[in-house]
Amino acid sequence: MKQANRQEQVVILEAALQGTCQVVVDVSSRFLFEQCVFEKRKQRELSIDELNQLMLEAQKETYGDGLDEDVLHPYMWAVKQHYYNAARSYYNYPYMFGQLFGLGLYARYQQDPEAFKQGYDKLLSSTGMANAATLAARFGIDLRAEEFWQHSLDIIKHDIDLFVAAVQEMKS
Repeated sequence: MKQANRQEQVVILEAALQGTCQVVVDVSSRFLFEQCVFEKRKQRELSIDELNQLMLEAQKETYGDGLDEDVLHPYMWAVKQHYYNAARSYYNYPYMFGQLFGLGLYARYQQDPEAFKQGYDKLLSSTGMANAATLAARFGIDLRAEEFWQHSLDIIKHDIDLFVAAVQEMKS
């Protein structure tokens, strides 16, 4: 980003934000959809129309007015194979967790690069040896604290602000 010109910065930021939106926003809608389906399936089977409606509601809840209603995808549940495999419940969740966890680590790095560098290799080499909350706690990160995740989202917000400023500068 530092070496890129304004137009290149816009392209870089746009690509990064599209990927982030896909993971954070779309995966959130899929997570909400699965939650609703599992809860309603405790009571009875669901019809195609009900599944479509649940998918649309989940998309509207996560995208808000950021997505034109004409491009909502009521049959998303029908075209994603993992919804049909009981062993893959909440299949998309690890993508979102990983994205936001990585951004949270980056926010930590920005706060104190030298301290971060000292523990980062240990954190990476410890993965798989305990659950995420236990591993993160060893490095002073409380995954149950809203603040950690807010710092992750602040990185995204910063990128959005940079993107908007760059686009506005190019237009003027």
